Amino acid sequence: MNRVLWGWIIAVGLLLARIGYAALDSGETSSPEITVMLLLTGGLLIGLFGITGLLGMLGWVPRLAEKHD
Repeated sequence: MNRVLWGWIIAVGLLLARIGYAALDSGETSSPEITVMLLLTGGLLIGLFGITGLLGMLGWVPRLAEKHD
């Protein structure tokens, strides 16, 4: 996967978290609290996944499959 795709994954995660925060911040929300919680936690986890993937692709995070002889 290339850097642009990891960047889009991070952007989608942050967008989902922002939508959840906006729904939480509005006083008259029509969505249940579980939906807001899922948007917030899901968005932050997707963003974390994207950041971890980007760092792993750039070589800053050691790969699990490396074997030292």
